[in-house]
Amino acid sequence: MKVTGFTFIRNAVKFDYPVVEAIRSILPLCDDFVVAVGNSEDDTEGLIRSIDTGKIKII
Repeated sequence: MKVTGFTFIRNAVKFDYPVVEAIRSILPLCDDFVVAVGNSEDDTEGLIRSIDTGKIKII
């Protein structure tokens, strides 16, 4: 069985959401993780890309 995690995020930097901590906490349970990054007004996508793992796919 394969487990895929999913979340969506927008303006994580602007509103100081703990999205990196949240994603890192779930990664040990997932084979891969999909993040839907909305039309952010900040560097949310760059923040997600900074998480050093091969499990994350950004859409």
